[in-house]
Amino acid sequence: MTVRSRPPGGAGARKQGRAAFKTVNKAGSLRAEIDMQNFKHAFSGVIVVLGFLFAGAVSATEGYTRPELLIETEEFAKIMNQPNVRLIDAVDPASYQRAHIPGAVNIFYLDLAKLEERKKSGHPLSQTEAEKIFGDAGIDAGTQVVVYDGGEGPSVSGVWFVLELFGHKNVKVLNGGFRKWLKESRPVTQDAPTVEKKKFTAKPDPQKVVVRAWVEKNLRNKEVVFVDTRSFNEYIGKDVRPGASRGGHIPGAVHLEWTKFSDKVNTFKNAEQIEKALNQRGITKNTKVVTYCQTGIGRSTDMALAMKLIGYDNVVEYTGSWEEWSADPRLPIEK
Repeated sequence: MTVRSRPPGGAGARKQGRAAFKTVNKAGSLRAEIDMQNFKHAFSGVIVVLGFLFAGAVSATEGYTRPELLIETEEFAKIMNQPNVRLIDAVDPASYQRAHIPGAVNIFYLDLAKLEERKKSGHPLSQTEAEKIFGDAGIDAGTQVVVYDGGEGPSVSGVWFVLELFGHKNVKVLNGGFRKWLKESRPVTQDAPTVEKKKFTAKPDPQKVVVRAWVEKNLRNKEVVFVDTRSFNEYIGKDVRPGASRGGHIPGAVHLEWTKFSDKVNTFKNAEQIEKALNQRGITKNTKVVTYCQTGIGRSTDMALAMKLIGYDNVVEYTGSWEEWSADPRLPIEK
């Protein structure tokens, strides 16, 4: 099952949740040790789940064109118990089970990235799969969805992107995520909510994605900028990760690692800094941008979210990404 639940943890779980608050400072000191790609989590005696600082202290006053893509913890705390609100924790199941915000259901973002479907339609998963996963999570057209994760920035953007791709517009990223939530001494739990299934009707937008054939056709199109959001060592072929058949990058793609849009504590930089990073790669509001990473959602969607925050809307995902491109020996690569 993609949406995971566990039986109530009772008083013991609540005690562990309260204990987690006492270790927030130590968790903060360990933040630098987190490997965002491998989802490492730090512990000290009791359960500590390192929170997500994806959008940290960013606010509308810092120049974002679309601040509505975020929601502050204070605002979310006021609406979290409303029946039309659904909170999604985008981390792996083990992390979700250790501790999460009350009411959150678990949809691991990599469960939304099906390679065969990405090859066929450009969609991370089929329409039928999307309707089941999100319907089982209690989401319908009237649901306000809020997504967060536990420290690995790409997770939350992956779920955000898939929901938007399938036509659900009421999606927000929890600003500061789980870490900020903990630092504010807000409640956490190990209990999973009882979720009433709803009818989610997927309405995919084909304009948000491109497939391999389109990429091949537009490799020399000077009006298109392909952006590789992976690490530099992946880009130059020194780091070939599981799932990739060859090292290197798509010919002509510029390198702009997804971390360039975040500061040292993984909060989004302000609008001016994000725009500067884009402009240095020749990207303006009018540039057609195609982002890719390893799996097509995660690091590349993180960049897409950063772009949309500042009004750079001309961005699409090559969801097949390096996993698909590297597997075809007839396709050219550069290192």
